[in-house]
Amino acid sequence: MSDLKVKDLRKVFGRRAGVVAIDDVSLEVPQAEMLVLVGPSGCGKSTTLRCLAGLENPNAGVIEFGDQTIFDAQRKIAVPIHRRDIGLVFQNYALWPHLSGWNNIAFPLKSRWISRAERRRRVGAIAEVVDLDRALLDKRPGQLSGGQQQRVALARALVAEPKIVMFDEPLSNLDAALREQLRSEIRRLHEEIRFTGVYVTHDLAEAMAVGDRVAAMTDGAIVQLGRPDELFTTPATSRIARMMGYRRVCVITREDGRWSGTDCDFSGPAPDGPATAYELLARHDRITVARAGAADSSDHVHRVRGGVVAGVGYLGSEQELNVDFKGRDVRLVLPLDRTFAPGDRVDLTVRVTDTRTFPLTERIDASTDQETNT
Repeated sequence: MSDLKVKDLRKVFGRRAGVVAIDDVSLEVPQAEMLVLVGPSGCGKSTTLRCLAGLENPNAGVIEFGDQTIFDAQRKIAVPIHRRDIGLVFQNYALWPHLSGWNNIAFPLKSRWISRAERRRRVGAIAEVVDLDRALLDKRPGQLSGGQQQRVALARALVAEPKIVMFDEPLSNLDAALREQLRSEIRRLHEEIRFTGVYVTHDLAEAMAVGDRVAAMTDGAIVQLGRPDELFTTPATSRIARMMGYRRVCVITREDGRWSGTDCDFSGPAPDGPATAYELLARHDRITVARAGAADSSDHVHRVRGGVVAGVGYLGSEQELNVDFKGRDVRLVLPLDRTFAPGDRVDLTVRVTDTRTFPLTERIDASTDQETNT
């Protein structure tokens, strides 16, 4: 049984020259599944969640929670947010500043006319689950750290046992170490309580760690939906591949039956397809860097020659290498045991099985050739 069904959802901002925020979004979330919407800023993921929650009214489409229709543009059904039986966790916590942590958590129960004794029991139970002791619960939000505030927000979203819990980039305001900790906590809570969840993030690692399934969004549409490993190993488009952390290694073109690189010196097996130009993409951890002339010459690798090291950066346990290929920069991350310096001439090799090729249908500029957080 699906706890959430969405069909042909569309949201346009502005009446005349309207901006299409989401267009023809359809999905289903089975009971107890965590679905993550991931994509770059402006792709429509937060707008989709706001429509599901009732914070925005779509221009078209249908939303069902279980067997209840909560929105239908054609039938003019729009159940208000306070009647949708949802829990919400926001990026900015959205806690009542004048209430203690305890009363913030209890607020959804009080608004549902739950008895005082039952409120006390439920708040105590959920506070223990999210690791909040009584001393913290007696403090107001302004007296709590960011991580503690987010734990209060999590407890508030879960305490009423809602049908669906929605997360709008809940960890974006936290430092890296705390993000990792709370990311694990959210996953643990989901496995323990088994709530149905919709989670929005721009962070790839977060999406992969939290989601049972991941929906990759671009330009207001879901481009690919599947298990995290499916999106990671078999991205459907070059944009999804970039979102999953792939780098463009080379552009390959065919002329008079011969293949060559337009922004590099390329050799290796030709792409299998009808197009005359392809992008060759690979994960940075699958690319081997060697000094010019020392690249692998076996039959089952792609070789990209003619690179010049433009810069080297220290990343702690790894190093970042920026390699220039005829004016195009390729960013690589390597172990520290391999030393390169600016000006070194290098070649790249990558096994054919570790690459993805996509027809080159449009010009990719520097801004769209960047990776999301990995």
